[in-house]
Amino acid sequence: MGCSKPSTPKPVWVNMADSLIFSDAMLTFKTVGKKWNATIISFVQPLPLSVIYNDTGFTAKPEKPDGIIEGPAQICLTTEGEIFYYPVYLINKKGIPVIDKDYRSPKTVNPDSSLMQQRMIHSIDSFRNLVYLSGKSEYFFEEEIALAPKAGTYRAIQKESLTSFYMQPGSAVTIPFNAIYDKKQSRYTVTAGPLKDRYNNTVADGTRVNFMYSLGDETYRTEVSLLKGFAELMIEADPFTKIELQAIINNTSSKQINLTP
Repeated sequence: MGCSKPSTPKPVWVNMADSLIFSDAMLTFKTVGKKWNATIISFVQPLPLSVIYNDTGFTAKPEKPDGIIEGPAQICLTTEGEIFYYPVYLINKKGIPVIDKDYRSPKTVNPDSSLMQQRMIHSIDSFRNLVYLSGKSEYFFEEEIALAPKAGTYRAIQKESLTSFYMQPGSAVTIPFNAIYDKKQSRYTVTAGPLKDRYNNTVADGTRVNFMYSLGDETYRTEVSLLKGFAELMIEADPFTKIELQAIINNTSSKQINLTP
């Protein structure tokens, strides 16, 4: 006749519950023997438990006093090759810090096209669990918002630079410019600006201003980059020739002026 070791009866979970509040959980089991290992197996990772023996069995508690990603899990008890499972749902204790998320699309807005922006918000705790939005019985909230047309850099959440979005200046609506004659150096200093969009924002640095001017039968074109709303060009004067001058930015043109010493 062969002999075999008798099976260990399944431990009785004395304080059984459908949900465990992590990491305050104290799991009491009634069983025999003192060679038990206890682990909570979540859908993310195993969470080891410390085993403290007593006269009727043992108590198991989390080794690390941290929070977890909430969700379904199993308590796994093992002893000498035998395994026992207990289904449970893991939740964190209250008071864990909450992090707000605010996403904007598009991140860069130009008043030449639209001042509308799509906004989606949600909140997570410090262990990346979704939590209900403050004052709302939902996890996500989405809306379309109208932005003020003032150019600048803004933050959806003030303390988080990664939530920045940008309002660019629009196109110049008019091109005011003037020319000053320098008799000593026999040249004109032509200045275009200040250039503004329709919301009075200074047009973006680097915008190309095309100066078109004619000297007799010849026509010249010079591009100048805008800086702080102004573009400047030097034109050599001819005491016997009138210069016809105009500034152009995309589809916006200035009035034509005539330069004579």
